[in-house]
Amino acid sequence: MTVEIILDSKQNLKDYTLIEGFPGIGLVGTIAAGYIIEKRKMKQIGYIYSKQFPPITSIHEGKVSFPARVYKDDKKKIVVIISEFIIPTNTVYDLAETIVDFVKKNKIKKVISLAGMTSSESTKKVFAIVSDKKTADLITKKGINLVKEGVTTGVSGVLIAKCTAEKIPSITLLAESPYSYPNPAASAKLIKSLNEIISLGVNVKELLEEASKIENKLRSMISQMKKGKASYEKAETLPMYG
Repeated sequence: MTVEIILDSKQNLKDYTLIEGFPGIGLVGTIAAGYIIEKRKMKQIGYIYSKQFPPITSIHEGKVSFPARVYKDDKKKIVVIISEFIIPTNTVYDLAETIVDFVKKNKIKKVISLAGMTSSESTKKVFAIVSDKKTADLITKKGINLVKEGVTTGVSGVLIAKCTAEKIPSITLLAESPYSYPNPAASAKLIKSLNEIISLGVNVKELLEEASKIENKLRSMISQMKKGKASYEKAETLPMYG
């Protein structure tokens, strides 16, 4: 396996719900996961590591950390996995398998992925893909639209397929986003749906109020990562001695 989830210490995560938010359309999953971590004041308990990941390290408020991290909230019994970079295609399958192994090993009861989907409609709804009939019934009762036909891609797409095969209850929540750049409004809709499903109790008022600030911050971060990656790749092609 090329991807590892490394915890700082032994954790009791039995019957917790795992929420993952990796970058995708509108960065809605990452924004939502980051906001949940912040508002719930979640504790970092580990990180995700792979030699196949981009050579990037995050610095937040002077603190150095891996850009793919694991957090937990004992009160709400949730684990959140977040990444600040787009997962390379060649590690998607290994990452999904690593997450499933992590879920089984720690006896986590449910997996929820937060993601975006393209849309030209003005309604901006939230849809769900589910692993089993019991979960489908729950989602329907909460008034969330089920996806009946289509495809889903990326980590969340492979992850829900693996969870279904392993009979792990799982949900992929998809917020419609009409554009590819950061979309906090769509992330807020995801969190509202999540509140309905697991009573998370996260108010999205500040997320909506600070939407433009968050968009600018994320655009700047993405630009810096792209420049850093380009500079690193360019340096690799230069001769060691002139």
